[in-house]
Amino acid sequence: MAITTYAELKTAIANWTARSDLTAYIDEFIDLAETYIKRDPAHPDSPEIGGVRGNIQRATGTLSTSASTLALPTDFLEGYRLNLTSDADFVVLRYVAPTQLSLHHRSGTGRPSFYTISDVIEFDVKPDSAYPYELSYYPQVTALSDSNTSNFVLTGYPDVYLSASLFHAFRFIQDEQSAASWLSQYKTSAWTASETYRRPRASQGSVGIKTDSANP
Repeated sequence: MAITTYAELKTAIANWTARSDLTAYIDEFIDLAETYIKRDPAHPDSPEIGGVRGNIQRATGTLSTSASTLALPTDFLEGYRLNLTSDADFVVLRYVAPTQLSLHHRSGTGRPSFYTISDVIEFDVKPDSAYPYELSYYPQVTALSDSNTSNFVLTGYPDVYLSASLFHAFRFIQDEQSAASWLSQYKTSAWTASETYRRPRASQGSVGIKTDSANP
């Protein structure tokens, strides 16, 4: 059967476990699966259990001249690149760790050169003009529910959700052999998904801008 919605995923989990006594726990298995899916990617051979990074999203707008901060998109997970995109110029701003931004702070106003990310984007200086910008970022995986019936992982790679959920289901009933098999399938599926999403941007080169949590 096709797995494209939350309800279809729950049906598939019930079919694969073939245990009617687990029906009440299926939502919990999916919730636990999502804690894995939201992690940083990891190679299948790694001891770590990795997650999925999706296609880069882009948010555009103009900087405010009244503040040295910029709100993050509601689905923001991790940054990739931040550009100022005026017709006369194209500037890639440089990311620095939150503890380092104070070293670059400037008084007054000017065109930002550095920034950091915590719960907002903070610049080294208050903008002296309403510079247009483009923020490239990785989106969060929105949790599945009766009201949010799908997301980009379930749509593109339902095997990621199914295998992670079944791992937790079989671990719950202490079937370690089946759990290990599903975990192996999950790690391979999650890595394949992340690599497939990554390929279209590979030619752009490495331009890392991480959140605070990604820069301990």
